[in-house]
Amino acid sequence: MKTVTGNISWYPVRVFFGRADLIKDALDDAEVEYYYPTRLVEKPTKDGLKFVPEPLVRSLLFVRTTREYLHLMRSKFGGTIVPYYDKAERSPLVVPDRQMDQFIRLCQMRDSGLEYLGSDEPKYHQGDRVRVTEGIFKGFEGHIKRIRHDRKLIVTIEGVAAFATRYIPPSCLEKVE
Repeated sequence: MKTVTGNISWYPVRVFFGRADLIKDALDDAEVEYYYPTRLVEKPTKDGLKFVPEPLVRSLLFVRTTREYLHLMRSKFGGTIVPYYDKAERSPLVVPDRQMDQFIRLCQMRDSGLEYLGSDEPKYHQGDRVRVTEGIFKGFEGHIKRIRHDRKLIVTIEGVAAFATRYIPPSCLEKVE
């Protein structure tokens, strides 16, 4: 597959049938940028503990490409990949660069306590939008939600998925208008 020129954006896609490695290999061969969300997990080794990447959501992949190339990928791989769609626009959903950069940074943090909450549902949007002012999450924005009796920052990729960090004290938050 040849790369198509045009406006490049981040597109979230669902990958079915455990074919993430196949799709990633094809994207590597075509020199197309992508992000497969992982989190760092502590694993015991004979030398102590080690942080290793583990898929956060096995069926979620973000591809940075043109809409035309996304269509070519879908044609080539058939039902193996399906882009998320913006229902209002009736077109593949685009994730803004700033939101994607923040999400990638969050996934790469060792002690984020990141957990997948499932698809982005309206219940995760209740409450005020906040920005973290101190600690390892400084600068991140999201919504605060109580989950299992802890106050956590909910970071969403709009229309795709929601993720929760570990507990954040209220003194480290400011309201975003």
